[in-house]
Amino acid sequence: MNQYRYAASALPALFLSATLTLAACTTPADVSRPLDAGKGNDAKIKVADTPDGFTVDVRYSRYQLIPESSAVLVACRSIATARAFEEAKNRHREIEPINEQSIRISTGRNGLLGLTSCRAFAEARWK
Repeated sequence: MNQYRYAASALPALFLSATLTLAACTTPADVSRPLDAGKGNDAKIKVADTPDGFTVDVRYSRYQLIPESSAVLVACRSIATARAFEEAKNRHREIEPINEQSIRISTGRNGLLGLTSCRAFAEARWK
């Protein structure tokens, strides 16, 4: 009889574990389209011309059950550099390599909503 009590008391924990596992699942983004054409993605990207190239300003956020700011920072930096090279390709010009240390980046977290956000700003110079 004690074994049935143990099994019944383990059910809520098992249900909670299964629910959290399903809630953490995400679908991959569509990478076949250009970054600026994606509707519904979590990044907002602005490109502005400068005298010797252009700048890329990225605002990115995503839901994280367990906060991983470093993963968001890597994604934000990657989006900024990828968008810079994509913009140069669209303009049929080459840019100088972008040093990752020169990308200005900041991160924040809204604990109530579970959103981790970052902002990255990169400058691209024409070759």
